[in-house]
Amino acid sequence: MKRVFVPTTDVNSDNAVLVGWRIANRARVAKGAHIGEVETSKAVIEVEAPDDGFLLQSFEVGETLALSAPIAYLFDDLPALERFEAEATKRREDEAARNAASEIRATAQARKLAAELGIDLAKLDASKLITVEEVKAAATTAVDYSTIRKPLASAPGVRRLLLIGGARGANQVIDILRCDPDTAVVAILDDDRSRWNAEVYGIPVIGGPDRLKPLFAEEAFDAAIITIGGSIPARVKFRELCGSHGIPLANAIDRSAKLGSEVTIGSGNIICAFCHFGTGTTIGDNNFFSAHGSFDHHNVLGSDITTGPSCVTSGLVTIGNRVKMGMGVLIEPNVELGDDVQVASGAIILKSVPADHAIKAKSVTTTVVPSRKI
Repeated sequence: MKRVFVPTTDVNSDNAVLVGWRIANRARVAKGAHIGEVETSKAVIEVEAPDDGFLLQSFEVGETLALSAPIAYLFDDLPALERFEAEATKRREDEAARNAASEIRATAQARKLAAELGIDLAKLDASKLITVEEVKAAATTAVDYSTIRKPLASAPGVRRLLLIGGARGANQVIDILRCDPDTAVVAILDDDRSRWNAEVYGIPVIGGPDRLKPLFAEEAFDAAIITIGGSIPARVKFRELCGSHGIPLANAIDRSAKLGSEVTIGSGNIICAFCHFGTGTTIGDNNFFSAHGSFDHHNVLGSDITTGPSCVTSGLVTIGNRVKMGMGVLIEPNVELGDDVQVASGAIILKSVPADHAIKAKSVTTTVVPSRKI
């Protein structure tokens, strides 16, 4: 038996989403065959068979997998595959029996999350199987914030900002804003309880997103910035949540960035170091532009876009909403990327791409394939 892993040098990603399988389960494959595709926060990656054998898939399309876990297994023959499958089934049945014995029916993922968040499964509804969704819902109710730190104080007249997300994106945004005398980051919210009461560059993490509405009502901050860079669905979710509470989104623009004449920009944008936006360019809302991006004259950039470093467009380029671009993407003039397009790192785009497609870079060629919406 041989384990099959996702080949990636992306040190910033721990997980990926399985986009699709190219080889059927239990089918025989040859060494080097393209068996499937996954998407990290930076790129769409092809997975190849490291050897000949019969394929046993470990995940279903749409599932999130850890890059450290095997995406599949290869066996010399079908009997060996079937023995492995039978052993795995028995392990799952044993786990189910242990759950029944404890009188708490919960998935393994729900148990793990409950342990991380300090949720007592015995206090949840035992009449049905407890899933991750029930644990997350319990984590956002009846939280005692009396022991959690308060937002920082700030000087009068300074615009007080709250960050949503306490991971690496928060470091970037705080670093961008630390030289702005007119703004002050006063707090961070994150749904990972292990971060609560910790600090990011001296800014306290004071709880989960359920605090957005009450803190704004208490006038503890003036505007928010969504710092999450790796997940477009999360950026959309929190932009809509802020909108429903009437919370304005602020821009974080590095002082080294260059915005040309007649550039218009919406709200909630993060523009990292040495980015350039040419004259006449229009920028929507809630975008995350990584360092050294260059978007030439008269571009139209939508909302909820994320890019890796060093993405470059020529003039008269249109990029739709919720587009994800890896690093080092190059786009020719007059090209249009539709909504929800995903672009792999290193892609060179010479022609327009319709909505809901993925662009895969392989060597110096670019291939466009239909993309499943997750």
